[in-house]
Amino acid sequence: MASTHYRPEIDGLRAVAVLVVVLFHAGLGLPGGYIGVDVFFVISGFLITGIIRRGLEHSTFSLAEFWERRVRRIYPALIVTVVATLAVGYQLLVPQELEELGKSSVAQSLLLANVYFSRDTGYFAGPAEFKPLLHTWSLAVEEQFYLLFPLLLVFFKTQSRKQLFWGMACIAIISFGGSIYETAFHPNAAFFLLPTRAWELLVGCMLSVLPWKCDTRPRLDSAMAMAGMLAILLPACCYGPTTVFPGLAAVPPVIGTAAVIYATGQTRETIIGRLLSLRPVVFIGFISYSLYLWHWPVIVYMRTYWGHLEWEHVALALIGSFIISVVSWRFIETPLRYKLFLPKRRRLFSSAFCLSGATALVGVLFIFAKGIPERFPENLDAHIADTRWIGDEHSVSYRDLQMEDLPNLGIDAAVSSGGNVDFLLWGDSHGMVLSSMFSEIAAELELKGKALLAHGQVPVPGVCRPEGRIESVDEIRVRNEVLDYIAASRPKNVILVCRWSWYTDGYSDLELHGNATFTRTEHLHTAGPYSAVTPLKNTALLAQGLETLVSCCEESGVTLWVVKQVPEVRGNDPAGDVFRWSVGRVERLPDRRVSREQHQLRQENANSIFRGISSATLRLVDPAPCFFGSDGFTLNVQDGRSNYRDNDHLTRWGVERLRRFIMDILLEIKQQNKGLVTGSGAENTSG
Repeated sequence: MASTHYRPEIDGLRAVAVLVVVLFHAGLGLPGGYIGVDVFFVISGFLITGIIRRGLEHSTFSLAEFWERRVRRIYPALIVTVVATLAVGYQLLVPQELEELGKSSVAQSLLLANVYFSRDTGYFAGPAEFKPLLHTWSLAVEEQFYLLFPLLLVFFKTQSRKQLFWGMACIAIISFGGSIYETAFHPNAAFFLLPTRAWELLVGCMLSVLPWKCDTRPRLDSAMAMAGMLAILLPACCYGPTTVFPGLAAVPPVIGTAAVIYATGQTRETIIGRLLSLRPVVFIGFISYSLYLWHWPVIVYMRTYWGHLEWEHVALALIGSFIISVVSWRFIETPLRYKLFLPKRRRLFSSAFCLSGATALVGVLFIFAKGIPERFPENLDAHIADTRWIGDEHSVSYRDLQMEDLPNLGIDAAVSSGGNVDFLLWGDSHGMVLSSMFSEIAAELELKGKALLAHGQVPVPGVCRPEGRIESVDEIRVRNEVLDYIAASRPKNVILVCRWSWYTDGYSDLELHGNATFTRTEHLHTAGPYSAVTPLKNTALLAQGLETLVSCCEESGVTLWVVKQVPEVRGNDPAGDVFRWSVGRVERLPDRRVSREQHQLRQENANSIFRGISSATLRLVDPAPCFFGSDGFTLNVQDGRSNYRDNDHLTRWGVERLRRFIMDILLEIKQQNKGLVTGSGAENTSG
């Protein structure tokens, strides 16, 4: 179905794709707007295959010319965007953020941005909101595809359209199957990497080489175009961060895009075709590439500067992005694309190589200079530490973990045969940030402890994380071994510390939007990696697991301490906010505080579990009072330093607020050793 004439409706479809992405990133009511990237993939596959196939059919195709066109199309605006992003980042970002920006810059210059981000972050994780080059992952997917795909077409250039179509179909089916599998087991890899995204591009490629031609039926084509557009817009409106994506969920926007391209190509007068061909819509399609490049760094840096973006900030970001994109399209994209500048191929390639290498070298400088902290006064070392420290000194991985290999806390906890440790600290990253303080105070009190702390691991038996991941087998095994460990009476106390509300209710909207509601999401399964669970079952699953743990502790004479959650605050970078404010990079310190009522609402489902468990061996302790002031709001900043590294993890400075709280727990454990007290089960809110 390759066409030799210009089709304005395809530029209009580009406009739809970029607008849903931009609105999604701006938080303007399209929670599934990330599917715009899938629309781009199909369009790109369709157009590029048509170009290559026509060249091969007329014996005019050249790999060098093809890659020259790709460089002219992609690199000029991309390099300028990266240079501007690095320059603004140097002025605005804290050292850790600048170091991370350097890494993403190097990855982008090597066409590996998607690989880097697949390992560095989840697309929907909070920190992704502050990665200025995150969006270049999709460009890397296309660049990798077009390094390989033309070679495949050249190799099979003597094959018929039918053979080529079915060959592409076989590859697409393999890629699609891999996408479904990886989405279940390794969702980050499935989202970012070429092998699990190639089928989307190949759908467009297959559309371009259709071996049959159907008779035009205007009404059927119009209905197909309408259905295709709905298959794009409905996911953009209805999908969200909890949608299992890509996998099967990517089918509607991908097939919908193909349907729109096919139907509008068959019949010029479809309603959708006419709407997409309107001049304002087509113009947005013209600037869609520049708008995609520029809007995200603009939004990220405005969010970095202002903290939470109010409507006027969002409006300014969108207007600014549009203006920059028009300038970029007019004075950067167009002259180089049509050889008005750097007309010689060799000079173009050498310039692109040198400029891309230069951005990579700047990135390397940012990495090896640890974010260039010398940009700031020396007396801000403590503030820099607040943005960097993650408290993983005593962390482990559940993968292949053996209980005898747990890290020590306090005095040397190498236990002789039959000996006991005084406590086991079990939890997720919230427990990790407290572990050094536990270890320090335990050493002062001559107590022996062990740590079982891992990112994202709820300290409850009988549950594991979702998506049928391979690692779930280890998660289940370790949790069962903890019960055996307790039953052998090796620890006298078990102390649970984690982000309880995350496992009952998912991500809080306070992280991104600053209001008091939150989005439920599945974070737990039952004992099997593939067992299904609905969001409403999360609290019940957690309660069941805790009751099992309480029973085990009762039978073993072990005291179980449950440390409730520290308050969450607004936004994702409070320590960075304090740092930028301290060095004068921003005019005001954003208000990240949360009220006591908001905290209680967020913790209600977790607290309902605790209220439902009664045991003489259970001790509930609450650190929250340590972080609320007399006005009923959280103490985010004290003595000019941030208590929070992000919206829910403490800094070292914040952990200091809990020194007395942790001391009280360990003093009671010390007294237990002397036979002076036994657990009463009463709630303790000391601090």
